[in-house]
Amino acid sequence: MKNLRWILPCLALVLLAPGCILTSGQILINFDLPDVSATSSTGLIGDQVDLSTNADYKKHKDKLKDIADFAVLGTFHNTGVTDINVEVWMTRDLTVLTTAATVQSSGIKLWGPLHVPAGGSVAIDWDGSAKLFTAAGKTALLEEAKGDGGFTLYALSSGTTYQFNVQDGLLALVIDAGI
Repeated sequence: MKNLRWILPCLALVLLAPGCILTSGQILINFDLPDVSATSSTGLIGDQVDLSTNADYKKHKDKLKDIADFAVLGTFHNTGVTDINVEVWMTRDLTVLTTAATVQSSGIKLWGPLHVPAGGSVAIDWDGSAKLFTAAGKTALLEEAKGDGGFTLYALSSGTTYQFNVQDGLLALVIDAGI
């Protein structure tokens, strides 16, 4: 009986404490990206992302406090005969740009460069993706997630001649949300 006398006040203190873990949580939102191919002769790889089409995002958007973590995942295959460096760029709107110069002048470098040797493949996992993000890219992605959730991702190579494809692409966001 003496122990019960202390348990109830301690339980009440935990429930009333600010920032209680019962009032917030993290939600993982996955947005599948299509398998794509690019060559220097055909140009850019771009994919419009509209987070508002994702049920988990729509459910928690009004509670969004911050993005705790995010990643661009997938396997990058260099089908060409020279080494390449791949970068992922973002425009803040749903765009259909046709040149790398236009993307670079109006967009924000999200991450990269990712070095992919000629004829080789590089699978990007969560930790690998985290190392490739730029500070400006992180800020822009957070602003878009808090905004309308609509933006476009572009995969570019810095080489003058290149061939690559991306398979099993995924944009993953871990959001902090108030419950």
